[in-house]
Amino acid sequence: MPAILAEPDGWPPGPAVVVVQEWWGLNGNIESFVNRLGSVGYAAVAPDLYYGAKTDEPDEAEKLAMALDEPRAIEDLRRRVSMLLDRGSTAVGVMGFCMGGGLAWEMALSDDRLSAAVPFYGGVEFGERRALMPFQSHYGTEDDFPQEMFDAIEGHVGDAPVSELHKYEGAPHAFMNDTRDAYRLEEAKVAWDRVMRFFERTLGPGVPV
Repeated sequence: MPAILAEPDGWPPGPAVVVVQEWWGLNGNIESFVNRLGSVGYAAVAPDLYYGAKTDEPDEAEKLAMALDEPRAIEDLRRRVSMLLDRGSTAVGVMGFCMGGGLAWEMALSDDRLSAAVPFYGGVEFGERRALMPFQSHYGTEDDFPQEMFDAIEGHVGDAPVSELHKYEGAPHAFMNDTRDAYRLEEAKVAWDRVMRFFERTLGPGVPV
């Protein structure tokens, strides 16, 4: 399947991250996160879960997301985890945004080969499941997720060491996406710094670049 890949010089071996797209598709915003990870020594890959489709229109994005075969998407993400491990990754994490945040949560609850998960504003239903690895979750307070979901996340912070729930006062949904009106520069900087420290703790430092 198509994907965007960043491999820093000197990798492998070293840590790696699977980056999961928003409902817009595999666009420049997601590519920027792949490249940012590569620039600090983490191999990163973002698979194209829509197999070429993408849009800037909310109505069309909703249709694409509704049409996504989630079990197939999860299997595609697991294949990328396998690829990174086979190529010499010392630890693999997953990070996703919006729709991809929900898929990152699903990976955190189902794939014990991962060492860390970072869902940004993704929905989650734990049911009887628990997080299989440390997670660091990020949400704006102006998003429309129910309080019950945040209560559940807080209740599962103890599932794995160093797990965290972060909320950003006044930030809307998609506050990390610098191509949308929802972008919040200061909150995005704080969140990214937190992610880098979290990956260093859970995946290990990136290879020297």
